[in-house]
Amino acid sequence: MDLKIKPQALFYITLCVCILVTAMLGKTTLFSSIKAWQALKKEAGLKEGELQRRYETLKEIEKLKKDIPEIEKTYTDFHKKFFPREDLSRAIKEIADISKDLDIEFSSLTPLSVNKLGETSLNKSLSLWSFPILIKIKTDYAKLIDFMKRIENGPKFMKVENLSIRKNPSNLLMHEVEMTVYVFSLQQ
Repeated sequence: MDLKIKPQALFYITLCVCILVTAMLGKTTLFSSIKAWQALKKEAGLKEGELQRRYETLKEIEKLKKDIPEIEKTYTDFHKKFFPREDLSRAIKEIADISKDLDIEFSSLTPLSVNKLGETSLNKSLSLWSFPILIKIKTDYAKLIDFMKRIENGPKFMKVENLSIRKNPSNLLMHEVEMTVYVFSLQQ
């Protein structure tokens, strides 16, 4: 039996073999291309995330740069609220200025011993000191309360403690008041 293959069938068989070989080669090439594309996509996503973090960091740096003058002003204003070291004359002048229009009669202003309260946590060379001043005055209740508010809410850091009020037998509206006012100093 003689098997004869028609030329047309031979052409189709050859064509099918070529398509099959091309498909197999294309499949491996396609899969490797897809894997490479997926790896590049993943890497691009990581780079995009890193760029976003860097962009946010740069925005935060710019915001902080804008905040620096305000922070410096706050820092300067904070330091202005302290008295210079051992300059009690300024503290006494400040107390006198506070009471100027209150018509308070001062009996005495006596500086007491200076106390070192501690060092600042940010700058170990700066220390906080308190300078107590014993003040004896004669005044009525309304002026006393106004005077104490002015001391504690004034432009400098001061605090009233150890308040003692005694009646004045010669004038029932006036009282003898003794208080300790602490003034504060921040020094190197």
